[in-house]
Formats: sequence, structure tokens, C-alpha cells
Amino acid sequence: MAIHWLEPDIAECTRKGIAYFTSELEMTNGLPCKMYRITEKFGSLSDHMHDYLQIWYVSKGEFIHTLYGQKYRMVQGNIFVLPPYSVHRVEMIPGKELEVLGCEFMPAFINERLDGKPAEPNLFDLSFIERFITTEDSVPLKITLTGSSDLAVKELLTEMLAEYGSRGPFFDILLKANLLKLLAILNREHADQGKLKSSSSSSDPYREPILESVQYIHDHYDQPLWLEELCARTMMSRTNFCRRFKEVTGRTFSQYLANYRIRMAMRLLTEPELTITDVCFKVGFNELSYFCRIFKKYTGTTPAYYKKNAFKTVD
Repeated sequence: MAIHWLEPDIAECTRKGIAYFTSELEMTNGLPCKMYRITEKFGSLSDHMHDYLQIWYVSKGEFIHTLYGQKYRMVQGNIFVLPPYSVHRVEMIPGKELEVLGCEFMPAFINERLDGKPAEPNLFDLSFIERFITTEDSVPLKITLTGSSDLAVKELLTEMLAEYGSRGPFFDILLKANLLKLLAILNREHADQGKLKSSSSSSDPYREPILESVQYIHDHYDQPLWLEELCARTMMSRTNFCRRFKEVTGRTFSQYLANYRIRMAMRLLTEPELTITDVCFKVGFNELSYFCRIFKKYTGTTPAYYKKNAFKTVD
């Protein structure tokens, strides 16, 4: 297995108009890790690369990510882990809001023996990033998170942002611990999605309509949504749609919709000006008692308790 870790000809890349960002300039205070949040105001980025790994998680909105000449539409719940020295570009979509939680780190942050040259293959900590730094075709260029994994990743990145911003005692240790947990979750998700892909034909004509239905849910979750509506949009029978939807997402239509609405509710509940009733109707529920029951089913706590104890992010 080849490791995507060798520095290219920087001068040649510069001549081609490829910008180069280094950890030396981007990461301060001697910490080989950086956390940040960006919005659509960040603007597009032309072809560039960096000597560190980069993780971007889309918590709101969408953008276009071009990597290895291939365009990927990154939407809410999507995440990528970019190897060092990968030439890529970012395009904002006019009129589309965006919130990305970002983490950039040098391999040495998770183990000092990963500094510089490719490490020995038996080094345990290499397993956390090995899947993301190989030159093989199996490198995940986009991972779609749903359900508990999506919630866990967002919570980890939110906590990492707070630790990075506060820089309290042992913040670097907590940052590293959460990064390792994040990478472990992403490795597991990629492996699980790989099994799903291998178990079904890559030319499956139903996959794209189902993915479009998932995006439709993301765009219209705050409105009444009916299974029959999506069946009609995809021109599929109810039985076929339900079976294909669960194959792709791992959930039934009603489970996926409820889970997504609860995810959005968790975000809105952190906004002090919104009441629980406001949030209930903003995420597509039309009955407060039902919303509270579903919220507790998916989170293990009540909306009132969650709102009172919601973790405040650092801007």
C-alpha cells in the first residue's frame, strides 16, 4: 500500500498556479492542530494544497468540492478527510448558506513518530489515518453521515472547537483524544458504507433517485412530507421505494425524516430566542407532545432538559 505522504515539487506546483499552505504558517503556538468554523462569507478557493490533513464537516448548507478533477456536491451531513498535498478547490454556491466545522492537523499530532517520512506500517496510531492517506482508489473522498454517527461527529467537532478556543488546562490532550475518536468513527463509517456499496451493484438505477430523495428531505424537512410524495417524485412503487430507501440509508423513510428533524431541532434549541414550541414547528412537527416524545426517543432526554443544558459553541 502506497502512502500519500511524499512532498511534491512545490516550485512546479507554484508555476502551475497551485497555492501552497504550510502548517508552519497556518498552525500557531506550536500546536500541530487547528480548529475553525467558516460560513459562505469565507468565499471560494482556487486550486491549492497543504502539508497537513484537513477535515471538513458540513453542518449547514452546501458547496462544491473538486478533488482529483472530480466534483463532489458537499451537503449537510457530508464530511471529507483530505490527505496532505492533495490539490483541490472549493466553490461556494451563490445564494446558498453554509456552515463548515474544520479541523486541520499534522500526523505528528496523534503520534510524534508520524512526523516527516511515512511511518512503519505496524505503528498502531497509523491505523487512525491510514485509510485517508493512501494513494489507492479506496480513499474515501466523501463520507455521508446519518443518525447517531452524524450527531456524534458534530458534537465532537463542536467540543473540539470550544477546547481550541478556550485553551484551558490540558486542552491539547482533550483535543487529541476527540480527534482520535472522530477518526475512529469515520473509519467505521467508511468501512460500513463500503460493505453497503459492495453488496449492491454500482450501476443500480435506483440509487441516484433515492439520494435525490434524501436531499429533498434535507431541503424540505420543515414542511409536511409524505412517503407518497417521494414515491411519485421518483416514479417508484411504495414497496420498491421503501426497500431501496432503507438499503441506501439504513433507515425507513419515517425513521430518517424523524431523525433529521430531531438533528435540526437540537441545533435550534441552542438559540436562546426560540422556545421549544417555536422549534417544534420550525422543524416540521405540528404537535408539541409528539415532538417531545420523538425527541426523547432519539436523544434520550427531553427538549426542555436539552435546551437548558445545551453545549454553547465558541464563535
